[in-house]
Amino acid sequence: MTNKEMIPYDKLRKLLESLDGSMKWQSGGAGGGGVYVLELWGKIFTEPARNTKVNRLDELYVAKVNNPKTWGDYDYDEPELVEDVHWKVVALFLQQKEGL
Repeated sequence: MTNKEMIPYDKLRKLLESLDGSMKWQSGGAGGGGVYVLELWGKIFTEPARNTKVNRLDELYVAKVNNPKTWGDYDYDEPELVEDVHWKVVALFLQQKEGL
């Protein structure tokens, strides 16, 4: 993944790093796209990248429209994280653990 491709999630990556976590990109995987691997407090969360469809990482950002469907529905030039993003990030790890 190039630096430009990582820019949309840069604020999320920085948030995780501020909490002693990390966020990395792994190419390949199911469907051939790739997977974001987030680690926080010894827990792992993975999110596959699916073409231009909205994923759970996108939902951590403020959308330009109600009910966003594609990446174009977000402002990745000047992205803003949603309110209570810390708790929403923790919820991702809890959902992964519980298999939701």
